[in-house]
Amino acid sequence: MLKMLCLLAALLLFCPLAKAEGRVPAIIVQSDGARRSDAAPLDPRIQPAVALSFDDGPSGDYTQPVLDILAENDCRATFFMVGAAMDQSRELVKAVYDSGNEVGLHTWRHNDLNQMDANAIVRNLELCQNIVLEQTGTTAKWLRPPYGRVGPTAYSACNALGMYIATWTIDSRDWETQNAEKIYNEVIGQLRNGAIILFHDTHAATVEALKSILPEIKARGYQVLTVDQLMSFRESLRSATHYYHLDMEKLKPLQ
Repeated sequence: MLKMLCLLAALLLFCPLAKAEGRVPAIIVQSDGARRSDAAPLDPRIQPAVALSFDDGPSGDYTQPVLDILAENDCRATFFMVGAAMDQSRELVKAVYDSGNEVGLHTWRHNDLNQMDANAIVRNLELCQNIVLEQTGTTAKWLRPPYGRVGPTAYSACNALGMYIATWTIDSRDWETQNAEKIYNEVIGQLRNGAIILFHDTHAATVEALKSILPEIKARGYQVLTVDQLMSFRESLRSATHYYHLDMEKLKPLQ
């Protein structure tokens, strides 16, 4: 009985302190045994944040290793997927979503949107959304235009679909160098609050680089979020609008 009373007193003493801290993350143990926090992201004015993004997947060789590294480091990312690749690896679409990451669209066949009319872009993206809906029960909010090329027809299509457009602040150039050390230097050398970082989950060097990049970003005090999480701190978002970073001057007022 005395032990139980002591334990109860300790719990009563601890709980107010935990509440005062304002961050008591729930720890989720996933089916693969990995542990991750479900704590809501903090305002980047309180703790700096970046968004990770991966293009051109899903890849049967590299997407799951990327997911594993993200989970190990308690990080999130947005995967801008190519429809044809999703069609071949539907289980990876579900795996990305189920692991707490975000699915975005990257057109059906990495199409140059400036070479298509608005109706063709809508049909293209609807094919992609059908797979996302089938595997996740939701539809993607964000489009990453291949090559970063976006113009009037893409804006018109995204307006019709209610989608936002995301490019990037920092290009890891992993597609070009395919060298883990160079990828690390490219990203860490440009790291700043509100940045959207571009990777590709289609290269072995990217997987290797992430093993050093993610711990370093976390060690510097950054939150590592999805694009939608990062951009949710804006005062507002408009469909058919192009975003490449979190503009710190357009954040919601602090409560």
